Amino acid sequence: QQPATRGAAAPCMKFNLDAYLRRIGLPCPSQERIYQDGHRLLCDITAAHSRAIPFENLDIVLRRGFISLECEDLERKLVAGGRGGYCFENNLLLCLALRSLGFGATPMLARVRWNTPPDEPQPFGHLVLVVSLPRMPTAAAATLAADPSSAGWLTMQAGRCDTFLVDVGFAGTNSIAPVAAASAEVQQLPEGHFRLLSEPFGCTGSGGMYSAELGQPLPPPLSDKQFVLQRQVRGTWRDLYMVRNEPACDADISQANWYNCTHPDARFVSSFFVSRVVGDERHHIVNGSYIFRKPDGSINEEVVTSRARLMLLLTSAFGIALPDETAYIDRFLQPPSEQPPEQPPEQPPEQPQQQPRQPPPPPRPIAGGLGVGGALAASL
Repeated sequence: QQPATRGAAAPCMKFNLDAYLRRIGLPCPSQERIYQDGHRLLCDITAAHSRAIPFENLDIVLRRGFISLECEDLERKLVAGGRGGYCFENNLLLCLALRSLGFGATPMLARVRWNTPPDEPQPFGHLVLVVSLPRMPTAAAATLAADPSSAGWLTMQAGRCDTFLVDVGFAGTNSIAPVAAASAEVQQLPEGHFRLLSEPFGCTGSGGMYSAELGQPLPPPLSDKQFVLQRQVRGTWRDLYMVRNEPACDADISQANWYNCTHPDARFVSSFFVSRVVGDERHHIVNGSYIFRKPDGSINEEVVTSRARLMLLLTSAFGIALPDETAYIDRFLQPPSEQPPEQPPEQPPEQPQQQPRQPPPPPRPIAGGLGVGGALAASL
């Protein structure tokens, strides 16, 4: 079963598509290209977005409070402000841009499985998009069909896949290219082999005291409610994340975003993450480790111990326009005297003692027609 999706959605009326395309370095596409070369256009947009807009959680590290997903806030921060964002920000910004171009884009929530024990399922803390290619207006399609010179193109379109899993917010482990959602066939993408598999509804393992019965297969039609993105690593298929196969409504997105940017156990609250695709290289900073992977698979790693070095990397290697106030930006670094030995211990080193903080304010109501309110719900 293909992931659930709808047709093209109404774009956010306030979204500045021209500014977004300038930010990622692409020209505004013609209507002909949108309708006749939609898949290639989608590939170009996701690759350009991944190279231009980094993945980062600086606002959480800097203790700046709740992460807004309003349309104007996403544009102000990621487009005009020269910043990046985490999965909700990056993928919802892309959602707005794709809808402005006529693509159908449906947000869905996912449970991350990459590098997590199978008996410790994570919350639905990741957001992806299921994207459908633009549909040519009926009158234009009829005119094209009447033109004998278009017969080859029409035949090609009839057999194409027009639904894709798209994700520009997974911090470098997935592909910058869309994943075709038509079958479970292995797909060769720029970073390697990927595939999408459906699986029985329910999470793997016990998952805690309240979910002892989860993981038991349910009878059809409830068995097609989730699918998994896998990547082949050294000959072994590994799960990246499991997607709940239903459109994520505004309330679901707001709740997951609230958890990710405020809960003490959330990874983005307890760690420092920055990632960006630079050419064909993958650059990351995780707490105090700067790692970049070259196209040949070789890895360079540096332990970052000074605030000055961290600031230089963020502006030069990751292209981030830093905010004026950066008082807490180095709080996950280790001083030179506390660098881990060559063989790191089983448990991560203790983080510096943090001052207790006031609980964040409740999220603002989402205004209709902006951000996830209205614009992102238009095709759900």
